[in-house]
Amino acid sequence: MPYNVSLGSTVEFSVEFFDSAGVLTVPTSATLTITYPPSSNSLTTTSCEIDMSASGDFFTATWGTGVAALGIASFSVTGAGQASPTTGQLRLIS
Repeated sequence: MPYNVSLGSTVEFSVEFFDSAGVLTVPTSATLTITYPPSSNSLTTTSCEIDMSASGDFFTATWGTGVAALGIASFSVTGAGQASPTTGQLRLIS
């Protein structure tokens, strides 16, 4: 289920990582990848990668939606050494 986000706002991401046994793990680094329809051509998509910052057991990053057009953006967070990414969707609204 996508999260509704207004264009022109800033989205804050905060992610924890868990191993297959459900135990909290802290990788050495994490990257947020967002694929979105750009404001210059909403019929296509583009992607950006953002290095996340460690903050205790969490990794955080922000993304400004001002570069996007109305539509659906997908995000993926990968941690170094993690088997599978954390994924989701944003519904970009006015």
